[in-house]
Amino acid sequence: MMSHKRFETRSGVTGVRGLGLLAGFLPVFLAGAAPAPAAAQVQGIGLGVVVSHISDQPGRIDPRGQRIHQKLSAQIRYQSLSVLQTHQMKLGLNEVRSLSLPNSRSLRVRATDIGERGVLLNVDVEGSVQTDLRVKNGHLVVFGTEPYDNGKLVISLEPTW
Repeated sequence: MMSHKRFETRSGVTGVRGLGLLAGFLPVFLAGAAPAPAAAQVQGIGLGVVVSHISDQPGRIDPRGQRIHQKLSAQIRYQSLSVLQTHQMKLGLNEVRSLSLPNSRSLRVRATDIGERGVLLNVDVEGSVQTDLRVKNGHLVVFGTEPYDNGKLVISLEPTW
C-alpha cells in the first residue's frame, strides 16, 4: 500500500504526493498572480502546458522557457533547457484532458475544484507522477517526470480563470 504525504508551499500551493515520487517531483511556483474570482462564477479554466527537456549537456536556454529556467535553476543543476511542446487547453470541472508526451507516455489533467485558494488539479503522467495540486490563478507549477534523451522531461502547468 502506497502512503501519501500532504505538502504546502510558501506560495500557498498544496498537494498530495506518493512518497515514492518525492525525487521526481519538483514543484516550483511564481508569485504575483491575480486573486481568484468567486468559485460560483468559474465554469472552467484555461491551462497553459509547456513540456521541456533539461540536460547536463552543454547548450542554450530556450528563450520560450525563460520563466521555467528562472525558478528551476535555483533548484537543480542543468546546462541546457529546450521547450519541446506548448499547449493551451480549456478545462471544465471534472473534465479530463490528455496530451501525448515526447517519450510516448501521456499527461492527464483534471480540475476537480475551483475556489478562493485556487484550482485543484489531478495530474497523472503515465508511469511516473500522480499528484493533486492546488494552484492559484496565474501561478506556474513545474515538475520533473522521468529521464528522457540524456536528460529529463519537465512539465509546467499554469491555470488561469
